[in-house]
Amino acid sequence: MHAIVDFSQHKCKLDILSEILAQKNMTTARSHYLEKIFFDGQSYFAALLADISAATKSVDIETYIFELDEIGSQVLAALKDAAKRGVLVRILVDSAGSPDWPTKKVSELESFGAETRVFHPFPWRLWQWSRSVVRLPLILKAIYLLLKINSRNHRKVCIIDGRIAYIGSFNICSDHLLDKISGDGWRDTGVRLEGAAFQELQQAYEAAWFHLPIKERLRQIFKHIRTNPVIRLNNTWQRRRILYKNLLRRIRQCKHRIWITNAYFIPDNFLLRRLKEAAQRKVDVRILLPNKSDVPFMPWASNAFYENLLKSGVRIFEYLPTMLHAKTLILDNWMTIGSSNLNYRSLLHDFEVDINIRSLESKNALEKQFLQDLTHSKEINLIAWQKRSWHQRMVGRLLLYLKYLI
Repeated sequence: MHAIVDFSQHKCKLDILSEILAQKNMTTARSHYLEKIFFDGQSYFAALLADISAATKSVDIETYIFELDEIGSQVLAALKDAAKRGVLVRILVDSAGSPDWPTKKVSELESFGAETRVFHPFPWRLWQWSRSVVRLPLILKAIYLLLKINSRNHRKVCIIDGRIAYIGSFNICSDHLLDKISGDGWRDTGVRLEGAAFQELQQAYEAAWFHLPIKERLRQIFKHIRTNPVIRLNNTWQRRRILYKNLLRRIRQCKHRIWITNAYFIPDNFLLRRLKEAAQRKVDVRILLPNKSDVPFMPWASNAFYENLLKSGVRIFEYLPTMLHAKTLILDNWMTIGSSNLNYRSLLHDFEVDINIRSLESKNALEKQFLQDLTHSKEINLIAWQKRSWHQRMVGRLLLYLKYLI
């Protein structure tokens, strides 16, 4: 049975993780901090598969979407081999993003000792209930899952042996591969980290995996939160508030540039005001958004903000070749990559994680990629925006009434 998770039943596995974290903490100070940025699915998944194949202790995957297509099957096969070697393998997927989870292939992986969980299964998806870790009687469990229906796990993370972590916007699916390799060529950005302190990232994974009791969650509220951590997690209300206020302050203090790449752009009034104020004081504000989206109505909703931003001097670009799914920020010399969108879902509801990149090489690569993406985009001006059909602009404004859900 997978419905109930008892900490005592997993003591040996938790001991392994504790040992990994302890070893990491002792060696972090003398480890060389490494960042490697990926802008395409081929190189990202090649590196991920190689690291999984070399894992000796643990592989913890947390993803919104895990499709058992070409790339998903390769990842699953690598995880199965790891489990056979005695590596602790755990996979946490979100019910909204992975509706068909689990399958026969997943059950086969579990037969080798791997474990899988589904984050907040939709109440009507009874086939996922056995993978939920919510420990409640049947009726109370259904009510709880109904109340949590809008709370999703949107993080894309893989932690390997407690010393390597992948963070970014890559789900585990073939959408991120090039067309010629049976994918859709989505433009995404991800980071491979080695030598960083992963303790908070691992703790966030454990909290989602084990569904921490109320007492432990209350204790998390009073923990000290750094305003500028390397790994930016929003897994508590307090973290959300502090990190968002930090972001708004950084935008207000920008002197030279604000370059944003985002897939689902529905800013709140505070962010909208900060961007307009920055452009009005002659900061170079450029926003790169998708021209076409996997959520068909999303570009129309984003369009509703164009007029206000354009009149303030903000430059807006729409990426043309494929779906733009990356989420990156360049604020002067401060830069992040991750899973967070600039919308209400990321701000209020979903679990997200971003990395504040530090190396000069990574920053130069991110800057170069942004400028390269602009060459494959069209710039939107007021005249072009006003030429868009009246019903498209009207629908976009109407969608804003649902902004707290999208």
